[in-house]
Order: sequence, then structure tokens, then C-alpha cells
Amino acid sequence: MNLKNRILLNAILFALTLISCEKEAKILVLELDIAELVCIDGQKIFEGRILELEGIKTVSANIQTHKAQVSHWDNQVSAAEVRAHLRDYGFTIDQVPGNVIARGRLPQCCFTSQTESDE
Repeated sequence: MNLKNRILLNAILFALTLISCEKEAKILVLELDIAELVCIDGQKIFEGRILELEGIKTVSANIQTHKAQVSHWDNQVSAAEVRAHLRDYGFTIDQVPGNVIARGRLPQCCFTSQTESDE
């Protein structure tokens, strides 16, 4: 085997070793408190927006508790990216207000006296 072929073989073996050592993807569950999650329309918008992100496995939203659980692949999307994505659409996540302009586009039913007083 000539030197060029040996170098190529070693490079392939090294690459395969790196790939096999790569961290296995895990499913993480993110729990969010969402102030505007008070009506069916808000729930539908929330679920639709979160499912736009690649790496989201499941979403469960509860308008009675104003909370959601989002299961996601840790190697495809981070918790910070999920929160930022939802804030871009106007949602207040864990008491951090969303984008003001996008917030104005949410249906009026998404706002209770508590969420309106927070503005």
C-alpha cells in the first residue's frame, strides 16, 4: 500500500472515529409559563409557531394553567432558541415580554387584565 493510500485510509478511520464518538441526541422537555396562553386562539397560535422550529418533537399547552411543555431534540434546537422564537411572535415567556409589534397582532382574547397591566 503506497503512502497516499495509507494517508487516505487513516483519514477515513479518523473521521469514522469522530463520528462514532459524537454525542447522542437526547429529547429534553422545556416547561414554559406563557402569559398570553389564556384562550383557544392563543393556544392554536402558540402551537403553530412552536412547531415551525426544526427539532420540536411534541408540544402540550394548557390554557387553564398558562403553561406549556415542549419536547425537543437537544442537538437541533436549544431552550434559548425556543424562547426567543416565541418572544419574536409576541408571547411573554417566563415573565419576559415578547416583541411589542408582534404582541399587538395576537388576538384580543389572549390578554387578561393581568397581562394588560404588565405592559
